Amino acid sequence: MASDERRLHPLSWVFTAAQFIKGFIVPALVVLFASGGASLELWSGVFIGPVVMAAMVKYVVYRYRLAEDEIVVRDGILTRTERHIPYERIQNIDLVRNPLHRMFKVALVRVQTASGTRPEAVMRVLSLDAVEEMRTRVFASRTTRSPAHDTSAGDDTAEATTPGQEPAATGAARAATTDHRERVLLRLPAIELVKLGIVSNKGLIVLGAALGLFSQSVRWETDWDDLIEPYLRSAADRLPLGPAVDWLTASRFESRLLTVGLLAMIGLVLAIILLRVFSIGWFFLQLHGFTLTRRGADLGADYGLLTRISRTIPTSRIQSLKSTETPLHRRFRRQSVELRTVGGGAAASTDVDFDPGGGGPKAESQWLAPMIDTERVPALLEQVLPDTALDGIAWEPIARRARRRIVRRWLMIIAPATLLAGLVVDPWALAPGVAAALFAGLHAHLYVRHAAYALTGWGLLFRTGWWNRTLTIVRYGKIQTVAFGESPFDRRHGMASVRIDTAGAESNGHTIAIPYLEAAVARDVARRLYAEAGRRAFRWA
Repeated sequence: MASDERRLHPLSWVFTAAQFIKGFIVPALVVLFASGGASLELWSGVFIGPVVMAAMVKYVVYRYRLAEDEIVVRDGILTRTERHIPYERIQNIDLVRNPLHRMFKVALVRVQTASGTRPEAVMRVLSLDAVEEMRTRVFASRTTRSPAHDTSAGDDTAEATTPGQEPAATGAARAATTDHRERVLLRLPAIELVKLGIVSNKGLIVLGAALGLFSQSVRWETDWDDLIEPYLRSAADRLPLGPAVDWLTASRFESRLLTVGLLAMIGLVLAIILLRVFSIGWFFLQLHGFTLTRRGADLGADYGLLTRISRTIPTSRIQSLKSTETPLHRRFRRQSVELRTVGGGAAASTDVDFDPGGGGPKAESQWLAPMIDTERVPALLEQVLPDTALDGIAWEPIARRARRRIVRRWLMIIAPATLLAGLVVDPWALAPGVAAALFAGLHAHLYVRHAAYALTGWGLLFRTGWWNRTLTIVRYGKIQTVAFGESPFDRRHGMASVRIDTAGAESNGHTIAIPYLEAAVARDVARRLYAEAGRRAFRWA
C-alpha cells in the first residue's frame, strides 16, 4: 500500500552525502594538490556536486513500509528492488549514532537476519521515534506467535512430561521471555574498562609496526653517536652517572652490546606501557557506557563514546557462549564472555554498510560481558538463557595418555633444531632446547589437567587451556553437525576426537573440538550428542 509507505528522515541525504564524501576526500586532495591549488570551486563541484545529487535522489526513491508481518523496502530508479523482510526472521535491529546523529536525534539503522553477512536493509537515517515504532512492531510480532512456534531459549529443552506439566527449565525460560519489562543485566563502569585494557593487547599490531618503522629508520652503525650517546650524556648531566655512561659509550663491542641490551629492555617496558595505555583508550572509545539489558526474549547492548551503537540480539539466535580467562583476568578475578550469533553485524563498523566478506551466513562474536566478576558469570548466563545452569557440572577429563603425544609433538620440532645448533654453533646452544623440552612436559601436564568436557541435560560444555583458559557452551538445540574423527596418529594410540558445529561455523575451525579421547569414549560422546540434537527442533533463523 503506497499510502503506508514512509520516507527516511528529511536530513538523510545529508548523512548519505557525508558518508560518500568521506571516501572522496583523499582523491580530491590529490587532484587539488596536483593542480597547484587552483580552481578549488571547480574541483569541489566535480567531486561533491554529483555526490550530493545522488544522496538527494536516494532520499526521494527510498521507501519502507511496516506491514502486518514484514518490513517491505523499495529502492532504485532504473533498477528497482523490493525486499520483504519477515519480522520473525529479523535477528538484530542495530542503531549507530555518532555525535552528529545524536545532535539531530536520528540514527543509522541496520535490519539484519541470519541469511548472510550483509544487513538486509541499511536505513540512513531514521528518527528515533521511527526506530522505536519499528522495534515495537517487530517485538509485538514475536509475542503474538503461538507457543508451538516460539523460538525462545526454552525450546532447546525436550524433556518428556506428563500432560499439563511443563519442564522446569522451559517454564523458567518462557516466564523470562514473556516479561517485556526492560531489565538491566550488566553495566560496565569505567574502572572495568581500565582493567579490560590492561588484560587485552589491542594496538599490538600498531605498536609493532611503529617499532619496525623505527628500527628501519635507525642505522645503528652510523647513528650511534648522533642518536644514543647524546641522550646518555644528557642523563649523566642530571644524575651522577658519569662513570657508567663513559663505560657504556666506550668504543668496544661488549659495552656497545650491553648498552643495546639495556636500551632494548627499557624500550620493551615502554612498549608494554604504551600498549596498555592504547588498549585502555581503545576500549573507552568502543565500549564506554556498555549496558546489557533484556526485554522479553531479546537482549540489548548499548556502548560507545563518540559513536554510540545499540544492538538487539534475540536469545533464540545465540549459537554458543564462550568465556575467556587470561592470567591477568585471574589476577583481577574477572572473565570476558562472548556470544556467537549468525548473520551480518555492526560490531566492527560504525557508519558504513558493513560487509565483512562474501559467502553464506557466518557466526559473529559479540560481547555479552566484556569484563565481569568471575562469581557473577553463572548468574548472568542463567539470566540470558534460563535453561543454562552451570551448577553441579560433572566434568569428564580427556585421556591421560595424551601427555605423551603432546610431548612427542613438541620434541619432533625442538630436537632437530637443537641438535643442529649444538653441532654447528656451540654446545651451549643445546641449553635452550633442553629448557624447551622441559617446558613441553610442563605444558602437556597442565593442558591435560585442565581440559575437560561435560554433557548436561541441556547442552555440551568444553573447557581448555591452562595459561589462557576458555569455556565454550553449546545447547543441544543449536548443534548442526556432529563429527567423529580419527587421524592416523589417533588410530595408532587408540584415540579419537569429537567435533561439533553450529550454524555459521567458520570453515577453518569448529565450534567445539574435543581431542585426545579414548576411541570408545569418543564414539559414545558422539552418539549421545547426535541423539540429543536429533530430539530437538533445530532453529537458527
